Amino acid sequence: MSDLTPSQSFSVDAVIADPARPVVLFSLSWCSFCRSAKQMLEHLQITCTIYELDRGVFMEPGLNRSVRARLEGLTHSNTLPQLFIGTEAIGGYTDMSGALRSGRLAEILTRHNVPFTLR
Repeated sequence: MSDLTPSQSFSVDAVIADPARPVVLFSLSWCSFCRSAKQMLEHLQITCTIYELDRGVFMEPGLNRSVRARLEGLTHSNTLPQLFIGTEAIGGYTDMSGALRSGRLAEILTRHNVPFTLR
């Protein structure tokens, strides 16, 4: 979960470029696709930073709009979840699932030195 406080500014670009946290998921707490994406990451034992855009500081309308607009600019999609590994936009749950089946997800994780477990 995010440890952002209301007094801090937020930059999507800075968050996804942080090498200390290479896997970032933008999510909504109530969304079934978001829940499935989180479960997939958990199942693969991938450490991930999750930003719930309907909680905490993201409930401030201006911040929420700016984050959602930047995500749409990066991914060309206005839906959530949105997964980033490094600065690579993987997409939503359906994209994640397809990337897992094709082996692309493992390739991307390996390229970014992200440990994971395939079961």
